[in-house]
Amino acid sequence: MANDMEATMSILEQASHWWELLHSDSASNADHREFGDWVARSPERVEAYLQTARLAKAIKSPRLIWPSTAAEVLIREAKASPDTVLPFSTTRVSASVGRDESRRVQNRLAWAAAAVLLIGVGLARFILERPQEFRTALGEQRSVLLADGSRATLNTASTIQVNLQKGRREVRLVQGEALFEVAHDAARPFVVRAGNALLKDVGTQFNVDMRSNGTTVTVVEGQVAVDSVATSESPVAQAGHRVGGTLEVLILRSNDRVVITPAGVGAPQRGVNVAASVAWTQRQLMFEHRPLGEVAEEFNRYNKDRIDIDSAELKRQEVTGVFDAKDPASFVAFLSNIPGVETREGANGTHIVLLRSPTAHPDTRGVP
Repeated sequence: MANDMEATMSILEQASHWWELLHSDSASNADHREFGDWVARSPERVEAYLQTARLAKAIKSPRLIWPSTAAEVLIREAKASPDTVLPFSTTRVSASVGRDESRRVQNRLAWAAAAVLLIGVGLARFILERPQEFRTALGEQRSVLLADGSRATLNTASTIQVNLQKGRREVRLVQGEALFEVAHDAARPFVVRAGNALLKDVGTQFNVDMRSNGTTVTVVEGQVAVDSVATSESPVAQAGHRVGGTLEVLILRSNDRVVITPAGVGAPQRGVNVAASVAWTQRQLMFEHRPLGEVAEEFNRYNKDRIDIDSAELKRQEVTGVFDAKDPASFVAFLSNIPGVETREGANGTHIVLLRSPTAHPDTRGVP
């Protein structure tokens, strides 16, 4: 594809093509490597890509070491150099220029051209190493097929950063919740970082829910090794947590769950209801004896119209049922039918739920 493009397009058109490709969700690691080969061949390509892409973030990145000379000067001097940057021939230096001056001119041009090419290589390396980011807005869900064949399904208001390299696959859950279906590749373990939780997997399916007070990991099938930054700074490949000074590997299998808090990895829960953990993929909320306060917060994760439980006693009441995540009004209507419970409409679409009597103890079992 690159050879055909170079034969039919100008350098500026080629740079525009690379900009569009590399900023699309379909760009692969092979595309990034091919771009690196393309941009490193001449300073003109670097200039064209800089003009087209205007990668201010990349240019200012602390990961790149820039020469002190202004980029405009380097580009201007590189353009004045021969088409083939190296080697430089003395026949291109005017005969009226002295030998010492000729050597200085050659050295300056060689350094300038090399610096511009290094900029191009640096940009290619930055783009190649820069993680891909996927995100969802409030109430949105998204399924992403990764380049290695794995799939990440993002819940509402979630963000992941994906970095797939030759020897490793790493995903960082920046916020929210995601279900991972990992393609088997024993040579490249799949590592997920979520807060202080480190998870290693080869090929399985598991859910990661990151909240302000901790991260919950639930294994749907297969097994996952769990570690925590709070208990070990070693890579996930050495996953485990210290108990009494001894490093133990914590392995979660199907229907297992664990909560990782800032204090470290908690005790694993065996035989949990996995269906409740992944019901969100069907836009459902499934609860088993969950306090109303927590149920309201779950609804608030998906909707702009918030539910406000204005009673400490009511917040403690437990709920069991299956609800539509995008229909808070029906849940509020369900609560309003409970004896002693009153609902009101507040500002900005807020549903206020409160008890008429402090002695009421509503029975909230059942499905609406």
